[in-house]
Amino acid sequence: MAYDEFLATVQDLGGYDREDAARVTEAVVSTLGDRLPADTAEHLAEQLPPQVAELIERANSTTQDWGAQEFVVRVAEITGDDEDSAEGHSRAVLTAVARQVSGGELNTLLSRLPSAYAALFGHPELS
Repeated sequence: MAYDEFLATVQDLGGYDREDAARVTEAVVSTLGDRLPADTAEHLAEQLPPQVAELIERANSTTQDWGAQEFVVRVAEITGDDEDSAEGHSRAVLTAVARQVSGGELNTLLSRLPSAYAALFGHPELS
C-alpha cells in the first residue's frame, strides 16, 4: 500500500480531509513509535509505506510503558484535540496500520502491548 492509499484509508475511517488525515497519522504513528520496543518498531516499519515507517523509526529510542489511555492522552497533547477526538484519531490510524500489516505481525505487535490497545487497532482480540 502506498502512502496515498494509507492516508485514504485513514480519511475513510476517520472522516478526515487529506490534510487532517496526514496530521493525525503523524501524531498517532510517532506516538506508537515512542511506545514500542525498537525491534517491534523495526519489524512494523518494514510493512508500512516509507513515509509512515519513517515516523516510527524517528521516534524516541527509549521504549515508553504507557497503557492505551495514556497513549490517547499523548496523542491529544500532540494534536491539541480533546481526548475523545484523540481516541478517534488513534482508532482510525491504528486500524489503517492493522490493515496494512500481516496477521502474524499484528499478533506480535498486540502481544507486546497491554490488551486495551487491541481495540484501538480495530481488533478486540488477536486475529
